Amino acid sequence: MSLAARLREKSPDNVLLFADALILAEQCNVELLKVEQTALEHNIWPERYLRHRDIFSPAQQHQLLVSTVAIIGCGGLGGQVFEELIRLGVGRIIAIDPDCFAAHNLNRQLLCTVEELGKFKVQAAVKRARSVNPATQVTPFAQSFSADIHEEVRQAQVVIDCLDSIADRHELAGFCRTSRIPLVHGAVEKWFGQIGVQEKNNLIKELYRQIPPQDKITIPSVLSCTVAAVASLQVAETIKLLLNLDSPLRDNWKSVDLLSCEIEELGPRP
Repeated sequence: MSLAARLREKSPDNVLLFADALILAEQCNVELLKVEQTALEHNIWPERYLRHRDIFSPAQQHQLLVSTVAIIGCGGLGGQVFEELIRLGVGRIIAIDPDCFAAHNLNRQLLCTVEELGKFKVQAAVKRARSVNPATQVTPFAQSFSADIHEEVRQAQVVIDCLDSIADRHELAGFCRTSRIPLVHGAVEKWFGQIGVQEKNNLIKELYRQIPPQDKITIPSVLSCTVAAVASLQVAETIKLLLNLDSPLRDNWKSVDLLSCEIEELGPRP
């Protein structure tokens, strides 16, 4: 019996229970991701994504499952972005970060726990995906973004900037511009953050001038609530790009002030 036939048999109400999806993956000797993708191709909703049903169509949820996103930096912003993407159902994530967790990361980095101190951040990301959404495929690189992994990153439909170095951000923006890959930028400090999307124009260069010079700060002052807010905006923009939904942030950027609850446009949209 084909996987599609088994899915129809298991899902008379067009809902595939998570337990049944695991059984089918084992019976058919395929990845769990393949089971969920095939289910959505036949308008069967995996139980995990039922709360998306009135927001996305089966085709849109399927599009997320076949998409690849690269997260550059898996610390505060990157860890929160990673968490939300695996829960939303992005099928493959390329996670890049050279660093290990330290105790000062515990205040805001979702992937950082006492047990993970001293371990690579990308290793924690792989572990987290297995426990939250084992269907998501994570490709980790415990290194800085550099030329030797450019080809791997070019497989992504969207790249997310979660870096804390101005020089590295400029390098990443240039790579995405020449590779024609949309770049979703985020930055945080204290109560403040900013979010921008570089799709066609080189607006990120101007946007980076707004960022405080964190390269000169040993431990920047950052709150977990600011990180979570900006990361969630980054994820929202990423989903819009993957699903080809319009957004006022395409080739544009905004600042976020959590202290005054204000969102302000920093530059005109071309």
